[in-house]
Amino acid sequence: MAISRSETIRLRCPSCGAAFEAVAWALVDAAERPDLAAALRDGTLNLAECPRCGAVAPAGAALLFHDPASRRVYFAVPPDTGEHRWREQAQALLYELVGALPEDDRLPYLGDVQVEQELGGVRRAVLRRERGRAAAPARPPAGKPVESLRGQLPTAPAAVTRQAEPEPAGQATPTPDREPELSDAVRALLAADDAAEFEAIVAANPALLSEAGDAAVRSLADLAYAQGERAVSDALRELRATLARLRSGAPLLPPAADAPPADTPAEQPPGTRLPGPAYQALLHVASPETLQAAARDYPVLLEDWADAELAARTEAALDEGNERLAQLIDDRREALAQLRARLGSAEALGDAVRALLDADGNDAVAEVLGAHPMLLTGAAQAMLADLASTAGAQGQAELADDAARCRALLHDIRAGLDSA
Repeated sequence: MAISRSETIRLRCPSCGAAFEAVAWALVDAAERPDLAAALRDGTLNLAECPRCGAVAPAGAALLFHDPASRRVYFAVPPDTGEHRWREQAQALLYELVGALPEDDRLPYLGDVQVEQELGGVRRAVLRRERGRAAAPARPPAGKPVESLRGQLPTAPAAVTRQAEPEPAGQATPTPDREPELSDAVRALLAADDAAEFEAIVAANPALLSEAGDAAVRSLADLAYAQGERAVSDALRELRATLARLRSGAPLLPPAADAPPADTPAEQPPGTRLPGPAYQALLHVASPETLQAAARDYPVLLEDWADAELAARTEAALDEGNERLAQLIDDRREALAQLRARLGSAEALGDAVRALLDADGNDAVAEVLGAHPMLLTGAAQAMLADLASTAGAQGQAELADDAARCRALLHDIRAGLDSA
């Protein structure tokens, strides 16, 4: 007996006003129909196309989504539907689901339906939980820089090439013949058993600490994510953060003094490096403007590894049954990821570095830092280090000195902010 079912509904096109009928799914069991579960995650489930003008829009139908793997049931409330009506719809669909399941699968969790606004709310809730489950540890365990995922790098088709990005002046562009060599080195790092082996691999492959190495790891992480290898993608992103720390001159493993005290508050899980004030400032963000202000005050939020720590906090909240806190954290995490991507692109960070190099006087530097908070991150340290090295190799001593001076200045400012 099939569990998932669809129904025909009547709609009116929001673009041309034409009335038409469309098929929409009302009940989906992820185990029975993984294709529909994938469509939900992709945002393509229950989209309706107007036969007159071709406009595509959400059907706006009620949907009960059952995910037995995570023991979750979600209900998407249709738009403009009163509470009494949608509760009736949810109850009827839940009865239908339970009746269609084998008796052994009728477990207590089925009675705990998570209600979300429209299908988009269900999609965000599902993705949020999956990200939390797949999140890698924020700090590498002692003696092991990253999780050992031996040989599990994604394989890109030969036709796939990385999209070119603008490079700041003086930086080398990675060449195709170096990419296989870098991929082998990255694979070796993921398989390293301890810090000594990790450092030996880096020493034997100095290109890992170059802009080309950073681009290679980022490309592999993006590819792994696109191929559904979330654990591999997270490990690669953690590896990228570790290499960024090495490029900035920091030790491979943070000193023990960086660890939180034993009496860390409950809202700051053990092992985290995200300061409590930064976390609280993020939770109180209410707009894009206040988010950028929080990033200016706490540039630690813009570090790549902060994303993994926020994912771990989301997971902890889910384990405690605190869905509201989990959603709040994940909403802030998504907004922060968008800001980080915008400010941390090669083009944006290159513009920020050039503005800093051109700044004359403390007031001008302060203005540049206010406009470009990404300058106070490990990514900027890495870019300035590469710029200083490249400029020195090309005989541009003045540019090399300026880059090194700015790098040292940013390091001192960041250290002052972190200790405040």
